[in-house]
Amino acid sequence: MITFNVVKEQHGWAVRMGGRMTTPFWSRDLAVREANCLAQSIRRHGECTEVIVHEPDFSHAPTARGAAVVAGRLATLGPLDGSVVI
Repeated sequence: MITFNVVKEQHGWAVRMGGRMTTPFWSRDLAVREANCLAQSIRRHGECTEVIVHEPDFSHAPTARGAAVVAGRLATLGPLDGSVVI
């Protein structure tokens, strides 16, 4: 059986076939569409294929509080154009 995995990556989505093939995409929909097209093409030749869509794990995503802390720290730096705030 040939398996195409649609996975979330750092800069978008990818279609993977084992460890050998990775094709990057900007969106999940484009990656799923391409994986289904690849699978259908291979099925026409009598091979068994499947497409598995892995949902992203957001447990490691930054929290809203973390973003607020970073924004607060950036605000204390002042202007970045070299001007002085009095």
